[in-house]
Amino acid sequence: MIQAAIVAPLALFAQQTTIFGLVAEAGLFAKFILVLLLVLSIVSWAVFLDKLRMFRRIERQARAVRQEARSHRSLQDLFGMLDQGESGPFHSIVRECRRVLQGRSDVPREMLLGDVQRASQKASLDSIAVLEKNLVVLSTTTTVSPFLGLLGTCWGIMVAFINIGAQGSANLSVVAPGIAEALVVTIGGLGTAIPALVFYNMLTNRVRSLETALDSFSLTVQDFVERETRVPQVTR
Repeated sequence: MIQAAIVAPLALFAQQTTIFGLVAEAGLFAKFILVLLLVLSIVSWAVFLDKLRMFRRIERQARAVRQEARSHRSLQDLFGMLDQGESGPFHSIVRECRRVLQGRSDVPREMLLGDVQRASQKASLDSIAVLEKNLVVLSTTTTVSPFLGLLGTCWGIMVAFINIGAQGSANLSVVAPGIAEALVVTIGGLGTAIPALVFYNMLTNRVRSLETALDSFSLTVQDFVERETRVPQVTR
C-alpha cells in the first residue's frame, strides 16, 4: 500500500515531464536564472570561437615571421616584411622598431638601443592586451554560473517546502516538482561554468605561449639593431 502510494505519483511525474517540460513548468525566478545562464553560455561560446580563430591566425603568422627572420641578414630585409601588407603582433614589433630607427642616425648608440627596446616592449604589451581582451567574460562566467545554479537550487528547495506547507503533506507528487526545478537549474549552472572554465584555461595557455613567442621575436629584432649599429651608419 505504501509502496503503491510512492511509486504511482513517481511514475505519473516521470510520464508527464521531460527536461524541456521541467523548464516550461518551472517558476518565473527559475526561468530567469536559466535564461541568464543561457545568455552567459552563448557569450562564452562566442568569445571562445572568436579568440580561437584569432589565435590560429596569429600562430600561423608567428611561424611564418620567425622563419623569415631566421633567413634575413639585415634590418632592411626584416623591414621588407612590412611591405607584404599583413598586420599582427609580430609585424607591430618590427613596425615600431622601424619607426624608432628612421632619421636617428645621429643619435648615440646606447640611446638608440634603449629606444628600440622600449618600443618593442610596448608593441608586445599592446598586442598581449588585445589577445587577453574579453577573456574576463570567460572567467566571470566560470565564477558566477555555479552560484547562479546554487541560487536556483535553494529557490527550488524553498518552493518544495512551501508546497509541503500548502498541501499539508510530504507526498512525492508535492515535493518532486520543486526538487526537479532545483536540479535543472543546478545542471544549467554547471553546464555553463564547466565549458567556460575549459575555454578560459585553453585560451590563457595560448596567450602565454604567444607572449613567449613575442618576447623571443622582440629580442631577435633587438639583436638585428644592435649588430647593425656597431657600424657608423644604421640600416633603415
